[in-house]
Amino acid sequence: MRWPKLRELKEALTAVFSPRFTTRFPDVPCKVPERYRGKPEFDLDECIGCGACVNVCPAPNCLTTHDDLEADKPVRRITCDASACIFCGNCQQYCTTEKGIKLSNQWDLATMDKKENITTHEFELQLCEKCGAVIGTKKHLIWLYEKLGPLAYTNPSLLLAKSEQLTTQPPESSPAKEPGKPPKTRDFMKILCPKCKCELNISL
Repeated sequence: MRWPKLRELKEALTAVFSPRFTTRFPDVPCKVPERYRGKPEFDLDECIGCGACVNVCPAPNCLTTHDDLEADKPVRRITCDASACIFCGNCQQYCTTEKGIKLSNQWDLATMDKKENITTHEFELQLCEKCGAVIGTKKHLIWLYEKLGPLAYTNPSLLLAKSEQLTTQPPESSPAKEPGKPPKTRDFMKILCPKCKCELNISL
C-alpha cells in the first residue's frame, strides 16, 4: 500500500478547512469586474446607424447590416447576434459616436433558443433626391451637422437634415432612363449623394 506524502496530506487538510471556492450562482448573482466585456448592447439615443461597428467586427455573423429599400420608408437594419460575439471590444472602441454600442457586464447568455440572443435595430435611411442612391441614415446626417458646428453651413444637405426637411420621395428620374439629364440650380437645395453633388458643382 502506498502511503500519501506529507505534501499531499497538507493539500488535503488545507482543502478541508478552507472556505468553499465555488459560488452559489444562479441563486446568488455573480459579480463581474468593472471592465468586464460581456454582451454588446446598443444605446439607441447615441447610435446613429452608421455601421462602423459592423465593419470592424471580426466575428462572422455577429454584427450585420442590411439596407431595405423596398419598404414604405427605406430603413437600415443592424442585427447583433450575441451568441456569435467573441467580446473583442472593437465595436465599442471604434464607434463613431463613442457611445452608440458598449460591452455590458452581462455574461450569462445561456438559452434554449438562440433567437433570444439576436437583436435588430432599424434606422431610417436618407436617399439622394436626384439619383436615389443611399447616402446614410438620417440620424447620421443630423449628428454630422451638430459635430461640424458652423462648418455645416457649407453643406446644404446637412442644413436640410437639421431643419427636419429630409424626404424619402423617389428621385425625379432614373439615371438608367435619362443618363444625360443636366443638373439644375434648384438642385443645390436638395439632399444629394457625393456623386451628384460633384456633378452639380462642376456643371454649374
